Amino acid sequence: MVGAVLASLLLLAATVWISRRATLVPGRFQAVVEFPIEWLAGIVRETGGKRWAEFAGLVIAIFLFVLVANLIGLVPGVGPISVFVEGEHGEPTFVPIVRAAAADLNFTLGLAIIAFVAFVAWGIRANGLGGYLKELLIAEPAYMTPLLTPIHIISELSRLISLSMRLFGNIFAGEVLLSVMLVLAGLFIPVAFLGFELLVAFVQALVFALLTMTYITLAIAEDRQHGEGEEHPGGTPDDSEASPAPGTA
Repeated sequence: MVGAVLASLLLLAATVWISRRATLVPGRFQAVVEFPIEWLAGIVRETGGKRWAEFAGLVIAIFLFVLVANLIGLVPGVGPISVFVEGEHGEPTFVPIVRAAAADLNFTLGLAIIAFVAFVAWGIRANGLGGYLKELLIAEPAYMTPLLTPIHIISELSRLISLSMRLFGNIFAGEVLLSVMLVLAGLFIPVAFLGFELLVAFVQALVFALLTMTYITLAIAEDRQHGEGEEHPGGTPDDSEASPAPGTA
């Protein structure tokens, strides 16, 4: 939780600083802050369909939050700096003061729940509650409903597990790897692994954000795929609306 709070404070401080000192020609710090936002906004714009602007803010916020939280976990001293506490049986136990936030399943599961609620909400918003439940509970053809409906429900809920466990597993494994290498190989050899973990921190933040975008895009596109056409009453959707955006499958 300390790592997550630190990530939140850093992002809030950067937001306040940029909002008060932003210029048309960005300085170095402003350019560094704006680059990942503009880059990811471009990806969402290209692959998120015509309604990309509605959820772009959520996708970018998740990416930045997870990325900063992951990078905090790689700062020298984070993890090894510990305090002694009394264990369950009275034995002394080391407890790190700060750890990578995503190395705790509570953090990743909390983010996964936010993403889950988001794409379900956008699916209901696009299709209506009845349309969303119809897509979830009634299969096509209808006689396959007893077989496919449980699969649909499990598939929907499994997104919680896949989102949370993927991020948690990679960050926790990296934390353990760096700790073991630091003990076995001294100070210099783990530097190579630290560079690898920097890449993992970035990739995992990007994967979590893009999967959230993909789930929302697919939830919005379900009414187009099945011809309900709620966004185009009395007309025929154009080609871009009739098929999901590239990269969302």
